[in-house]
Amino acid sequence: MNPRIAFVATTIVLSGCAAQPTVEPAPRLTERVILLPSDTERPSAVVVQAGDIEVLLDTPYTSADRRGSVLQSNALTAEEIKRRYQGLLSAQPQKPQPFTMYFVLGSDELTAASKAAFDDARKRIASWSGAEVVVIGHTDRLGATDYNDRLSQQRASVIAARLVAAGVPADAIEVAARGEREPLIPTRDERPEPRNRRVEIKVR
Repeated sequence: MNPRIAFVATTIVLSGCAAQPTVEPAPRLTERVILLPSDTERPSAVVVQAGDIEVLLDTPYTSADRRGSVLQSNALTAEEIKRRYQGLLSAQPQKPQPFTMYFVLGSDELTAASKAAFDDARKRIASWSGAEVVVIGHTDRLGATDYNDRLSQQRASVIAARLVAAGVPADAIEVAARGEREPLIPTRDERPEPRNRRVEIKVR
């Protein structure tokens, strides 16, 4: 190798290195808290604290980003959050949901409208993984209290059995009966009220 050519080349390289400014790598993002929109559409907020630093998040899709000892707020978009965190979002548990079914007077037979609604509800409930289901039977105030206690129990048991038949594990279902004690529509005694002849299904 020609020693002069090698020296020149080294000089050029060193000169090039000397000309490069020193760039400190940006601190890595270690924690991020994102405020998502409220399910109820009511305003919500959260305070994120790291050491002596606090960041208030009161606007949906804002985040508190921690990089080293620095905590800063950051504005994101719904599209960006969905793209980056689709896996986490899809892993969230489903929101608790109530269903209400109504019955024909003095029976455990669903009304025509509730038959259709129940078909949809039981498919949705059966598709929930790990769901806990509470089935609560009710009656109106027509008839004796003991009779209504039994009727409300019968209504709840019928619905629970149909959920089991649809694939909901029996041990995931709790059955309760309230008789005429918790009317949806308060009435005087011995007055029929279709909206009180019901079963409530609560899923969480």
